[in-house]
Amino acid sequence: MIYRSWSLLSSTVAIWGGAAAAGLTVVSLSGGKEKFQDYLCREGDRLRRQDRATMASAN
Repeated sequence: MIYRSWSLLSSTVAIWGGAAAAGLTVVSLSGGKEKFQDYLCREGDRLRRQDRATMASAN
């Protein structure tokens, strides 16, 4: 009988977890966080302008 310490499910989880960790490392090293933060600021400003325009047109 062959004894396996890893099941098929746990090895799949380990592989995907390693890939996700590698991806997060690449994003953090390439400055992706700052780009994403800038995008969120621009999107927030756009939504605030849109809300103000909607409220002004409702009054």
